[in-house]
Amino acid sequence: MNGVNIRVDVSVVNMPATSRDSYHHGDLRAALLAAGRELLAERGAAGFSLSELARRVGVSSAAPYRHFADRVAILDALADEGYGIFGEGLRAAIAVDDGSRAWLRRIGVAYLGFARDHPELFEIMFADREGRPALAGPPTFEPLVTAVAAAQREGVLPDDRTVASLARTIWATLHGLAVLEARGGLSKLGLGGTHETLVGEALAVMLRPA
Repeated sequence: MNGVNIRVDVSVVNMPATSRDSYHHGDLRAALLAAGRELLAERGAAGFSLSELARRVGVSSAAPYRHFADRVAILDALADEGYGIFGEGLRAAIAVDDGSRAWLRRIGVAYLGFARDHPELFEIMFADREGRPALAGPPTFEPLVTAVAAAQREGVLPDDRTVASLARTIWATLHGLAVLEARGGLSKLGLGGTHETLVGEALAVMLRPA
């Protein structure tokens, strides 16, 4: 046209109208995260690829890089979403002022429930991805620290260890139960039970008798 060479991005021209509109309205990041959770659930972290994610959203293979530096960055963002959901459950566990024993039991049940209901997020939340810190992770565990501190004040937990040490021990115990339960390890050995039962038995080893 009048000697002017106009370059056209064919991938954008062929993109479905809904995808182009979403992109221009700033919804691409949300669309990538939503599709990313589905892809993660289907293929796991090992099979997660940005090219497949872009194909599912209906954008060019270069489009995701406008919001995420690389594959690990979007996995980090999905892990942050997981911590958000996880944190809501733990905060709800201590919302009622009925004592530290009840708090710890509900925290444990919420932990196992999250691993069961969101296995795709649980898988990546605690994984090391090129040494990048999970910045959204530490605040998530504040309800557990709060419950442990209250348990020490109430004499439910011993006071000869620090709050951090006890919280770490309880966390490791709950995480181990969650992994075993989610993968069917307990059921295979005939050691399964309801989440309430599993958590209650685990805490009984650590808490002082009522």
